[in-house]
Amino acid sequence: MAKFEFDDDGSRLVEEFNSSAGAKMRRARILESLALKPGDRVLDVGSGPGHQAFEMSAAVGATGAIDGVDAAESAIQIARHRCSELGNVSFRLGEASALPFADATFDVAMSSQVFEYLDDVDGGLAEMSRVLKSGGRVLIHDTEWGTALWHSSDSDRMARTMKIWDAHLADPHLPQTLGRRLADAGLENIRVDVIVQVDTGQDPTSASMVLIKAIAGYVVSQGVSQSEAEAWADDLGALAASGDYFSSWNEYIFTADKP
Repeated sequence: MAKFEFDDDGSRLVEEFNSSAGAKMRRARILESLALKPGDRVLDVGSGPGHQAFEMSAAVGATGAIDGVDAAESAIQIARHRCSELGNVSFRLGEASALPFADATFDVAMSSQVFEYLDDVDGGLAEMSRVLKSGGRVLIHDTEWGTALWHSSDSDRMARTMKIWDAHLADPHLPQTLGRRLADAGLENIRVDVIVQVDTGQDPTSASMVLIKAIAGYVVSQGVSQSEAEAWADDLGALAASGDYFSSWNEYIFTADKP
């Protein structure tokens, strides 16, 4: 397994992806599922460039607080700039497996598109539970990459590309076992909701179009020739230009409570 690197280039791609309509819809669904209240203190594990933290800020108000933790310094810098005028949001470097907070600190702990990258999912869930107050709420959002569909002129090349892309994750099928893992972490009232991302248009800023750039760059880093990666991406671009484009994948929002 060779994970996607969240270096400066990786962080810029994440920033671009998070500006897409699909990512905005995802954040709205997550915010709805969180059901935040004024005064809540919220932990965002893997806060990235800070879009979700920014949008959670208003929900918790001046009496609440958002703490973001991310392992990438470049993401922290982008997030701090984005939220620089918000008085109730802060970010720090940290790992999901060793959260830099005391026990029973937060009312809510959430994480979006992070746990599928973790080698120790159970340890990360235990840490989230540890820093939650009794009665606190957890939200984990991840993608089931087995649901990813792209219409392609070369189905064999598409299958090869997506198989290599799967290796950028510790577990591309995490949602299939996440409910049981949450229960094993001692969490209760586990609920799950689905987000279906669908793109049939020609918007170059759509979530799937940004994802094409990330996938093409990653597979080249794993030994695929530049010409083959470009042929894969160019094929999808040509299909989009001709009105014959289709892309879809499923994302899952799991919520649970700490007893």
